[in-house]
Amino acid sequence: MSIPHQSTFRDLNEDAVVRTILEGTATETGERFFEALVENLSKALNTHSAWVTELVQQATQLRALAFWQDGQLIPEFEIDIYGTPCEKVIESARLVHYPDNIIDLFPKNDGLKAFRAVSYMGVPLLDSAGKILGNLAVLDTQPMPEEPRSLAIFRIFAARAAAELQRLRVESEVQKSEEKYRRIVETAGEGFLLLDSQFVIRDVNDAFCRLVGCGRNEVLGRKVSLFSSEDSGSYLLYGQSDHPGGNGDSRKFEDTLTAKDGRKIPILVHGDTLRDDRGAVIGNMAFITDMTAHKQSLALAGEIQRSLLPQDNPQIRGLDVAGRNVSCDEIGGDYFDYLWGLECPSNHFDAVVGDVTGHGVDAALLMTSARAFLRMRAAQCGAISQVITEMNRHLTQDILSTGRFMTLFYLSIDSHNGSLQWVRAGHDPAVVYDPDEDRFEELQGSGLALGVDGEYVFEEYRKAGLRRGQIIAIGTDGIWETFNTKGEMFGKQRFRRIIRNRAHLGANGIVDAVFEGLNAFSRGLKQEDDITLVIIKIEDSSRQKQDWQI
Repeated sequence: MSIPHQSTFRDLNEDAVVRTILEGTATETGERFFEALVENLSKALNTHSAWVTELVQQATQLRALAFWQDGQLIPEFEIDIYGTPCEKVIESARLVHYPDNIIDLFPKNDGLKAFRAVSYMGVPLLDSAGKILGNLAVLDTQPMPEEPRSLAIFRIFAARAAAELQRLRVESEVQKSEEKYRRIVETAGEGFLLLDSQFVIRDVNDAFCRLVGCGRNEVLGRKVSLFSSEDSGSYLLYGQSDHPGGNGDSRKFEDTLTAKDGRKIPILVHGDTLRDDRGAVIGNMAFITDMTAHKQSLALAGEIQRSLLPQDNPQIRGLDVAGRNVSCDEIGGDYFDYLWGLECPSNHFDAVVGDVTGHGVDAALLMTSARAFLRMRAAQCGAISQVITEMNRHLTQDILSTGRFMTLFYLSIDSHNGSLQWVRAGHDPAVVYDPDEDRFEELQGSGLALGVDGEYVFEEYRKAGLRRGQIIAIGTDGIWETFNTKGEMFGKQRFRRIIRNRAHLGANGIVDAVFEGLNAFSRGLKQEDDITLVIIKIEDSSRQKQDWQI
């Protein structure tokens, strides 16, 4: 629809103007919207030119989103705003109207002279925060008298242009963000999965496809459980947003994937729950790291560490001894050892159980260092309190700055005279069970954990009157702090109950019974801490056993 050319701005029919502009722009968006806007605005207001611009280059230039001049669109129009009517619009952030004699007001502006401009009207485009985005303006070769209703119409369409420009900028930012996200995902060395609320895979990167040996089309649209191992307890299989390894909507845990060829692949998962603006779950995303090489390295380290622990139960006259260590990871921080047959003027058997804070590689390294210090000092003979005091002094020099420490229980038994000595360095007390009296006794005593104070002097404690059938148990807190699926702790009472009920067995049978009880209690939950137990059962010292030394 068009309006006949009017000789004055005042004579315009506002309804016709609005209808013309609306009909000309109603179906357009983006670049076409701006082109339709300036064309129909110029035609409706009977002006020589109309343009809509955005502010660029530190607010010193205006670049036309669309520029209509004398019946045609002019491409790639850009001007410096200094010394122009548009500068007044940008500076004042309000509508500026020059109804006549504009060249006299801007005598140095050659552009106005070239257009033979007479009048100008411009209004800033503002975002929702009031920041200037650009301007909408018309220029004419005839006077443009002030008409309040027409000025109001002009402001209305300036607001519409500002809204469309904001929308385009948001859309551009979203597109840039999506492109950035896509580049990150596609170039990431880790596998990536985007899952909907039903745990159907909606997006995947090449790294995951290579990991499981599938093409992209074989993965998209499938349930993620297709790639989860049968014994997996993770949300990957069951869709749990409250996975034990989680913290709110974020989760970090280890799991196993099953590749297309059946291979089991150990992985580390960093997962997040995705929610909409109302907090409703709309899906999940996960980055997946192949841990195969890492696990192989840890397995080798674990073999080396286990080789440092006793490989067989010692054969000691008057004692039945058994010990076992099970790490929660490939390597751990628990430690036990047997020391006897040293070139010392005494006839005793020593058992040591230690627990380094934490578990994993750093705990294992500290455990190895502690073992070396202890064996080196024990070989030099002396009282066990002196051995532990000097071991602590050396160990503290190495680990004090790390904030780590180690608890330890050192027990020395003379089976010939039925006595024992011990040093307790922050460790849970060992217990002595007497089946004849059905009584447990804790081997108490003061003593700091190792690595806390290098000047600390440890004290040794003594007990006499050991009798045949009595059982000494030294363990780490991984035993009584094991949890079941109800959140209940195994506790020391269950531990002692097993010792009582299996007191008729040999030391190895009691160790087996404790670990069987732990497995039954935890019902297959992943072990969260290292577990170590040494059982010493007092026998008749006249029994002959094979000599065995470290």
